[in-house]
Amino acid sequence: MVDRGTSRGAGGDGTGGRRLIGWKAIGQSLRCTERTARRWEAYRGMPVHRIPGGGRSSVWASPEELTSWLQALPSEVQETLRAEAGNDTAADATGSVTTPPDAAPAAAPPAAPAAAPPAAAAAAADAVADEPPATPVAPPAPASASRPRPLWPATALLVLALLGAGVLLWNSAHREPVPTAGPPRGPYDDNPESRETYMTARFELATRSADGLVAAEQAFQELTARYPDRAAGWSGLADAFLLLREFGSMPDEVAYPQAERAARTALALDPKLADAWLDQAFVAWWWHGEATSAFQSFNTALQLDPNSAKGLHWYATALYAHGDYAKALQTIGRARALDPNNRAIVSDEAWLRFGGGDRATGLATLERLTQLDPSFESSHYYLAHAYLIMGRDADFLREAKLAAQLRQQAETIDVLRLVERRYESGGRQAMLDQLTASEIERCERGTGSPVVVAEYRALAADRAGMLKWLENAATTHDHNLAPLRGYPEFAPYRSDPEFVRVVQRLP
Repeated sequence: MVDRGTSRGAGGDGTGGRRLIGWKAIGQSLRCTERTARRWEAYRGMPVHRIPGGGRSSVWASPEELTSWLQALPSEVQETLRAEAGNDTAADATGSVTTPPDAAPAAAPPAAPAAAPPAAAAAAADAVADEPPATPVAPPAPASASRPRPLWPATALLVLALLGAGVLLWNSAHREPVPTAGPPRGPYDDNPESRETYMTARFELATRSADGLVAAEQAFQELTARYPDRAAGWSGLADAFLLLREFGSMPDEVAYPQAERAARTALALDPKLADAWLDQAFVAWWWHGEATSAFQSFNTALQLDPNSAKGLHWYATALYAHGDYAKALQTIGRARALDPNNRAIVSDEAWLRFGGGDRATGLATLERLTQLDPSFESSHYYLAHAYLIMGRDADFLREAKLAAQLRQQAETIDVLRLVERRYESGGRQAMLDQLTASEIERCERGTGSPVVVAEYRALAADRAGMLKWLENAATTHDHNLAPLRGYPEFAPYRSDPEFVRVVQRLP
């Protein structure tokens, strides 16, 4: 799932102007030790931001975000955290170290605070520990000690072995069949109605349609209200918000904060839920532009669920936006192999190929997808961007309007109609100027993106305008700046010294 510049606005950090700098200040604000604060950030989704280039310990947090995070948790989880804080504070006072027990998802995090999933070294150690000890090999007997042995003991042993094998075969043939394990239990299997609500909501998410996503969000809202202590509903709600901003009409500045709150609640309830780590990783990268914490969360999610097509898919698009095109294509290829019928994966893979330089393959795939599945918005949107970059402006306008209609974006449709009139009267330059003016107007309302303005100026061969709006994006902390490496609109400028300086400041 790639953030593609629609409904994008300058992102704020929501700090209200005051920050807690460093783990000590964060712990003091929460009335816990630094060690406890670090553990909550690692296992409970506590909102902490990292200073770019400052190392693992250079962090800050917003008191308002910390308060919102705590208040969003169910009361029993809040009690658990208070108990942890008290235990760790007492342990520090007496000089002893206590480790929270490995408990159920709604209780404490895993026992080892070093990493949420089992590390590779630990897995290797466990494998060695499970192996039987090697049998000592006796030294060969001297030649003088060898002597002929009678044959009857070996014959007797052979007869006994054959009899034993026969008994085992007879027992195997007459044994009652052992029942196979049933399907894995779901989070709402104890209530048939809630289980149906959950399964239907997951299916509606998979449709990626505007109506389906709205219905899914409502269903997950109902589940979290009915079962506030179950992480699956909160993670589903986070997914719904993230998809609504891409395939629906929900603005980024509304969708991302709500997705972040839902993901943090899910992690606080179940630190081993891979989907919740994915939600947190997506928000950290595409909204906050925090590469270190985002890719740590992606790695955690994939260690918890290595064969998750969704996890590999989301990880691949983040890799692409971070400039690692080869690894991105390899990763999304693995995702597609696991889920070959997923049209979102197929569409994103085509865009990654186009943006990574294989334009012919990417374009051909996108055009074929729009023919096979004309109701899927993503293919139309990517195709519109491809046509705009290639100078096929009439095709761009057609596909862009189709994508906006599928997303039910009335304002975008009106803008595209105006853009089309400018194109008909003044050609490509007039069209790009109108796209620029419309996005600047959105920026002035607080819903636009300076990076998108820079994209239009880049396509218009306006180098000065492009650099100006990229600087504006850096000044206003536009969340679309971090994935700048993934925008093919800037391909002609990737060796430009001024553009390179902008890229070098990215996380």
